[in-house]
Amino acid sequence: MDNQMKLNNYIEGALMAALAAMLALIGLYITPLQVVTVFVWLVPIVVVSVRRGFYTGVLAMITAAILLIILATPWRAFIYLVQFAGLGIVFSYYFSKRADFSKIIMMGTIVVAISTVISFLLSFLVLGLSISELSAAFEETTESVLLMYERMGVLDRLQEQGLTREEISNTVMNLSIMVARLIPATMVIYGMMVAFVTYFITRKTLQKLKLQVSELPMFRHWQIPWYFVWGVIVGLAFLLYGDFTDWEIGKIIGMNIMYMYSPILFIQGLSVFVFYYHKWKIHILLKVLLLGIIVLNIPLTLMVLLITGLFDPLFNYRRLGIKQ
Repeated sequence: MDNQMKLNNYIEGALMAALAAMLALIGLYITPLQVVTVFVWLVPIVVVSVRRGFYTGVLAMITAAILLIILATPWRAFIYLVQFAGLGIVFSYYFSKRADFSKIIMMGTIVVAISTVISFLLSFLVLGLSISELSAAFEETTESVLLMYERMGVLDRLQEQGLTREEISNTVMNLSIMVARLIPATMVIYGMMVAFVTYFITRKTLQKLKLQVSELPMFRHWQIPWYFVWGVIVGLAFLLYGDFTDWEIGKIIGMNIMYMYSPILFIQGLSVFVFYYHKWKIHILLKVLLLGIIVLNIPLTLMVLLITGLFDPLFNYRRLGIKQ
């Protein structure tokens, strides 16, 4: 009986590994479809982990990785696996343990952030590039952008408003350099988005298969752990120290950390807002008026939500987890 169960585990693991590898290959070979496949290719691995155990899920992940390296361009498949295989292992473990939402998302976010940074560094190492070279490449495009603006008539309209060609050129160049410097954080944010969407797709799939999953808390009760704030403190320290001492690398590290945290803090702040929006017993017209004021003051709203998201884990404004 045990041998038959093991055989069933291995067969289902092999089938799920093949399915995961096929989905990943579709995204690698048909690039536009990667927008979809990147969110679903790990789902079969998590499903078999929940159904057949974490050990079977790990074997399925290893099998899928081998298939990817054999059937796709080895280096491209390797970078893809470095970036997302860790997320598959983490999700497989915590979903199989029926861990709660916060634990799965927190560990998935941490792992995918680290994996993304590693894959980014490996890519630069193999290609022999650096951030400074990438910045230089962006600077070279400044003149092309200005020529495009000139053909479209945008440059003339900006000059009519009192801006000189040199000022416009400097603005475009500074934006290009900023974009180049924030590429690592942008990749991490992309990885975190993949983790977030993959979680919900996986959870829905497990529910469809009648498999037990942990309860999903209401959005207004979401809260990041207080120690996540240390990342913001470290990023701010790098940014200030780099600016004070003209340490360019330090400033870039600080900027990337702060930028990487912005969507996390935004979601946290939005959760606090939704909590009080539901809690406040005020007339519906006043609530609609409040929403209108928020929409008309987007920059101020973003600032308030980011600051609220930063301090809520420390002060627990909503008193979550505290018995009244």
